[in-house]
Amino acid sequence: MNTMFKAGDFFVRLRAQGERPKLTVWNSSGTKIISEFIGNTTSSFWEQIAKLTSQGVVDQVQSLLNDEK
Repeated sequence: MNTMFKAGDFFVRLRAQGERPKLTVWNSSGTKIISEFIGNTTSSFWEQIAKLTSQGVVDQVQSLLNDEK
């Protein structure tokens, strides 16, 4: 998996890097605000991502991850 998309005011890259996907998010100014490997996630992980970005980013990333299963 290697995909990049725009979600609202954010640019999101989701790519396979080893056994876990890596999530990277930039704001509209090009500043990287998240760069995290995604493993066994909890609801608090996704809540924190939503606080830093938006619920739309979380929804799209979760959808892509579910499609890969």
